[in-house]
Amino acid sequence: GVYHRHPPPTIHSSSSSSSSHIVLNAKVVRVCQSPGCRDDGAQSTLDSLTALAAPGCQVMKGGCVSGCGSGPVVEILPDGEDVMTISSIKRKKVKGDALISLLDELSDEETDISSSMRQRLIMGYEQALEAKAAYEAKDYQSAIQLYEDAIQIARNPAMALEEARASVGGDNYDSVKGVNWLVDSFRNSCRARLAMKDIDGARRDAFAATVFSQNTDADALMCLAEVCQASKDTMGELQATKAAIAQYQRLEDEYSKPMPGKDAVARAEAAKIKSNASTVKRELGFRIVKLERELK
Repeated sequence: GVYHRHPPPTIHSSSSSSSSHIVLNAKVVRVCQSPGCRDDGAQSTLDSLTALAAPGCQVMKGGCVSGCGSGPVVEILPDGEDVMTISSIKRKKVKGDALISLLDELSDEETDISSSMRQRLIMGYEQALEAKAAYEAKDYQSAIQLYEDAIQIARNPAMALEEARASVGGDNYDSVKGVNWLVDSFRNSCRARLAMKDIDGARRDAFAATVFSQNTDADALMCLAEVCQASKDTMGELQATKAAIAQYQRLEDEYSKPMPGKDAVARAEAAKIKSNASTVKRELGFRIVKLERELK
């Protein structure tokens, strides 16, 4: 895993008496996504910071900052500075204990959740990573239990963090992005339960995934469609599939827009998302026709 669970990491508040503790009043935190950093685990670091970073931190993908061989590299731009002119702070090999330390440095006790809640959040997030590994290995029973424990531990701290982030970020804050890991947990738990023939449990997880994603996650809606299919609820499957198509259409439209100033990697990623959304939308269209025929 990314973190050490036994014992759980100690998260110091920004009022720590340690002279080595520095609070970084950061607004922009960029994680290098160059091929070298990705090979070093940059995607995991990006996902972790997106899920766990303190309020006021805008976590995003970044370009190469000449730290090759020392990835993942994280670039930090202090609050109130012009991101085009400031000399940023760069941290190398940001994973494991170094990631925990960076999260601590980014925390501001005036806006962040409590130390104990942050500790629970990190523990639950790491357990969700273990659950995902079990799920991908098709060890569905273990995945279900691990996801249950992870969600139980971290759900309330995660929501408290999102409330704090929204309070700092204002109307422009994306309230779904920070809980994507929870949505992913509910989706995977849903499909694991379907594989174990636990339809009622799968339905609960599917509904939770749609609620936490505010009905904007196409795959969460597809989970709901799969539950309806397993329970022979044709009308429910039709409605959920149509809702999923609408979200794939939204993705296709969003990633069809011009991307001035974006690098080739970002444009290639946008093209891939757009192509995938278009393909899945077309496939689901055929499913809609079949379902409507069954209902006649």
